[in-house]
Amino acid sequence: MRHLEALHSAFPEAVSSEQYLARVARLVSPLGFAREHSFAAVSVCRDELTQSFPDLVARRWDQPFSLGGLGALPSLGRTGWRAALSHVPLDDDRGHLIVFGLPHIGIDPEGNIGQSLRRHQLEPTPTCGAMAALLTSLRNGFEPLTPGLDDNEAERLQRIVDSQSDQLPDNLLELTKLAASAVNAEMWVELDALAAYKEMDIAVFCGIQIHLPDEVDFIYPVASAFMGSDGITKELVI
Repeated sequence: MRHLEALHSAFPEAVSSEQYLARVARLVSPLGFAREHSFAAVSVCRDELTQSFPDLVARRWDQPFSLGGLGALPSLGRTGWRAALSHVPLDDDRGHLIVFGLPHIGIDPEGNIGQSLRRHQLEPTPTCGAMAALLTSLRNGFEPLTPGLDDNEAERLQRIVDSQSDQLPDNLLELTKLAASAVNAEMWVELDALAAYKEMDIAVFCGIQIHLPDEVDFIYPVASAFMGSDGITKELVI
């Protein structure tokens, strides 16, 4: 099928969401992330297509804290991050936090990357409107906002993605990969600023959530790392 051909061509390392989370569980278990002592936080786009992932996370680590906004960029601010950290349970006076950050992209039945055929719609539409709008603005220029309105999340997404590269890509696939790296960087900026490692072990997993027509989502890994009490980031191979 065309969508599977496109998946394997564009994302050769992608695995199903279930397989991805199974690999995460195997990685973090030896690091002390038992279900009863771990707390998960998830940053995905608000799109209805993304919501299966937090449900899968809940099956392994209970209900996760929601971090995300447009493009899966954490949008809760410093106050929200403090709230999330305050919910982490303690095990011998130390917590265990698992963080996921996943921008998303779709593949329609014809194999077009960046498009999804949504429920009860006749034609595919952009999977992530925020990323599609960012790409359009990069190509055609950013239009001024209508007076009285704001688009703070979109502006922040553009700014943080832009900080990852001297030259932004001109196609949605590469832009989404860059966004995943930007989400990962932003996660660590906030966690480092709050010195979270002093009170908890942290594992951060970022990638791209891929939606297919058959409703089985895949995950393309981008970055995985662990930080313990020494405050040193160690890469994890997933």
